[in-house]
Amino acid sequence: MIVEKPATQIKISQGRNNANRTISAALGAAMEMRVRTIQTLLFIAALLISQIASAAERVPFPDLDTEGYCTALVSKMLVKTEQRIERDKCLLEERALRARLEPFWYLVKRTESDRLKKNYLTEVRFQTYLTVNSFVASALGMTCLDGRVFCSPDEPPATTALSAFRSDYYCYLGSTDAKSDKFRNCSTAEKKRKEQLAKY
Repeated sequence: MIVEKPATQIKISQGRNNANRTISAALGAAMEMRVRTIQTLLFIAALLISQIASAAERVPFPDLDTEGYCTALVSKMLVKTEQRIERDKCLLEERALRARLEPFWYLVKRTESDRLKKNYLTEVRFQTYLTVNSFVASALGMTCLDGRVFCSPDEPPATTALSAFRSDYYCYLGSTDAKSDKFRNCSTAEKKRKEQLAKY
């Protein structure tokens, strides 16, 4: 004997099923959103850690006691007014030289920066960016010679930065496969350096 369910019972059952499906869909959407949020947070954390590690590896640009250097430089001048004028002029020149050198500091190798710090920057008479200038100039010259940048000895550069970066050629020297990760990473790093130089 078959007993049919009343229409009211069927509607209630269907309503419950629909409600369950709605709740399940809502829970699924909430779970998916939570997973995406966690993935986003993990990505941001990884990016920050990478940037912090990269910054930690970089040798900071020397912060010299140029005030002490300039004061010592003019200390033997007898006229105080002239002494103050020359000291201010010295500080102005030091600030200008620092601004010119800082964009190219990354070219100086760690061994050379350590030598600079150990052998020169311990005395007041070397607390000038003229000391740093020789290290940056040497590193920049070697960079030109190994083909990392294009240098034209007959024509002055149009800007304070280099006239042109030969990034592709330099990266090609390290890896002849243009599709390799090594070449791609090199190109990305060179692009960032060019963007950094463009700010100066």
